[in-house]
Amino acid sequence: MAVQAGDGSVSPAVMTRMQELGSAWVFKRAIQDNAAVRWTSWESIRNEKATFDEIVNIWKKVGKVNWVDDVDLPWLINFYKQQEVLLQKIGRPKFTLFTRDGKTKDAAQFPWQKGDGPKPFMEWVSDLVKKEFDIGQKDNWNPADIWLIQDEKKWKDEIMRIWGARKNSNQSVVSELARFNSLFRRLYQTRQIVGISLKKIGNTATYKEINVTGKFFKKLEVTHMELASAKCLLGTKRITEKQIMEALARGKENPRTGLPGLGKIGAATLSQDTVIIIEDPGLTNKGKKTTYKVQIKGNNSTGFSNLKWEPTIEGKSKARMGKATVALVLDLMRVYGMMEHYEPDNSVFPDDQTDFSGKVLTEYKKIIKEMMTARFVDFGDGIDVETAIINIRETFNIYRGQPWVASSKLQQIRFLYSLFKITEQQRSDFCTSLIFAAGKEGKRYGPYGKIY
Repeated sequence: MAVQAGDGSVSPAVMTRMQELGSAWVFKRAIQDNAAVRWTSWESIRNEKATFDEIVNIWKKVGKVNWVDDVDLPWLINFYKQQEVLLQKIGRPKFTLFTRDGKTKDAAQFPWQKGDGPKPFMEWVSDLVKKEFDIGQKDNWNPADIWLIQDEKKWKDEIMRIWGARKNSNQSVVSELARFNSLFRRLYQTRQIVGISLKKIGNTATYKEINVTGKFFKKLEVTHMELASAKCLLGTKRITEKQIMEALARGKENPRTGLPGLGKIGAATLSQDTVIIIEDPGLTNKGKKTTYKVQIKGNNSTGFSNLKWEPTIEGKSKARMGKATVALVLDLMRVYGMMEHYEPDNSVFPDDQTDFSGKVLTEYKKIIKEMMTARFVDFGDGIDVETAIINIRETFNIYRGQPWVASSKLQQIRFLYSLFKITEQQRSDFCTSLIFAAGKEGKRYGPYGKIY
């Protein structure tokens, strides 16, 4: 879905790149060029030609759009609040590079992004953690969006020297990763390399250091969260024309039958998600428990796919934490004994009414009834077992329903059942670990600051 920007629109991915480049540029101006001493508000940035012209340049080169105040000024407000809270937290270290992801074209388009060496820092460190620890995506180690660095070449060389000297092939990957993260914590603490995760700012900006201090890890060790509720609605809603047109625009069809499988306008379908609420009794927000809403749904809203888990801090509309890495969630499920009742591969689940019959249907009747009787899951007002089954079967209808939604719902039910079948203590430990995984909090993750 396109996002309005300037005098046109861009994809969400392009908007993210524009925003991150804008943040990096404003941080450079604020810290390295000492421009922030002249800024008293976002209007100061708008009125400062040297700073504002480059933001306009980013919009034009990356988004292929022209800056329009009526549309884009919220980003200036965002940039101002970000740099303000950053300076309050870290001051003005002698950073020489303010860089985002490994797009080498950024250096060509924006010379101030150019660092030392053939690879930008983000690409370089991503390749390193992949090679050393088999971490395929950098964000599964450190979710920093931009990096502030003092003397990039020096620290690339030093990291390789230190790491090469300390690396011990007799140690486990977990142990070696802990050593690696310890090195990066020291670099963060001494302000040599500081990774920053960026979230769009609401009314106020907050800076939080993640995985940086021993105090932070001790706090994690004594944190025990609880599952407060689970909602998996099995009532139906009506398929809209908008849903159909969006799916058609993507060229979607049922990949297993080759038939359209997009559903019929006005036909009944299930909701696409399940929600669990997790509470942290030890952390309070204005006297209330800190509450996390975890949305569980298919990774693809218009086709068959595996599940994803996305927590949000309740009461903070901008505080989406990011996805909990699927591989890590599955690892946690194995640790806490949940895999006995769950299958992570969506292809083994029914994908039509024929598959959802016989022993399979009987099994789901049993599972739903068991959780319904225990009041473990809210399946919706007026929903009994038979109604739930009818609604699932109707959604599986290849011509009238949305079969991938029904298949995803069965995966969600299985996940809830696997959570239901373990002990209360295991459930609490799993929920705690899930939230930490989404926030990339813990010794297995790298240090970073989060502005949100």
